[in-house]
Amino acid sequence: MFTIHTSYGIAMILNISSPKSFFITLTVLLGALLSYPVHGTAEMLDRIVAVVNDDIITLSELEESGKEYLDRVQEKAPEEKRKDYMKEARQRVLSKIITERLINQQAATANVKITDVELQRSYQKNLEKIGVSHQEFLRKLEETGLSEERYKTDLRNKLLRDKLILYEVRSKVVVTDEMVKEYYDNQYAEEIAQGGFYLLQMGFSWGESEQVQQSEDLLAADKARARQRAERIRQEVLDGEDFSKLARQESDLPSAEDGGDLGIFQENELAPYMRDAIVNLDVGEISPVIETPNSFQFFKLLSRQDDEESMQAHFETVKDDIRVKLMESKFQEEYKKWVEQIKTGSYIKKML
Repeated sequence: MFTIHTSYGIAMILNISSPKSFFITLTVLLGALLSYPVHGTAEMLDRIVAVVNDDIITLSELEESGKEYLDRVQEKAPEEKRKDYMKEARQRVLSKIITERLINQQAATANVKITDVELQRSYQKNLEKIGVSHQEFLRKLEETGLSEERYKTDLRNKLLRDKLILYEVRSKVVVTDEMVKEYYDNQYAEEIAQGGFYLLQMGFSWGESEQVQQSEDLLAADKARARQRAERIRQEVLDGEDFSKLARQESDLPSAEDGGDLGIFQENELAPYMRDAIVNLDVGEISPVIETPNSFQFFKLLSRQDDEESMQAHFETVKDDIRVKLMESKFQEEYKKWVEQIKTGSYIKKML
């Protein structure tokens, strides 16, 4: 047995002169040591699954970070394809962590920080948004296998990334009144002139997991939680929160990706539950929460055409939604470019 006390000593033994080459080689060696059998067993303790510049990501970090998503894939994947699905899922989680590490490294370089006050304020805001006490929240974390420390670490990282992205990306995205009007003329006016209802949608699902479906008590509790979420988010919209932003963050339906934008429907194309909720709404109004076979939903009517009178979508009614849509679209474009630029200038090696 021997001990080397300096990085220089290791580098000399390995015949490595470049610090970055030394670090990369060292991390690979560490990966081998971490996975080496202990006391003659073949149990793998941990291993490195990626190197991101001067940082490493371990398998245990990946499993912990993606636990909820990986558990869901494990539960829903067909048994004969579970191994392949889990492999793909871990790759997705790893890619997400790599992007997060790169952004955190950029934040450190730019000296962007999150204070304890900012962290605690955001933490408390999340509790108020969910509508639970601190003790109740801790119980929910425990049920999902997360500690409060881990949650706060993830929250701090998210706030850090958001602050950096706000400076590096969002502040450079500009949407002019002319762009909003052009989008309206091209996308809204012509379609609305043909008649129909232009709708935004949010939905909150219940009873999706097999475990819940097998228990009437669990099913009832899950359904009650979905209704509470729907009523709470609807009230936030009524209080002035942006519908499209909340739809992206909260809705469980496929339309969430588009900010809840469902598009235009003729009255005879609407499902009965939608028609009953929508036909008596005025433009800009929010429908009540309605129950569907597996979710609770509500809608915002952006524009409509009555039988008596041909009527285009009122520009003043929809211009704010258009601006949000354009801002988000342009932000996503700029964000992808920015991340790709960071990746191009970074050392990334996956070992999963």
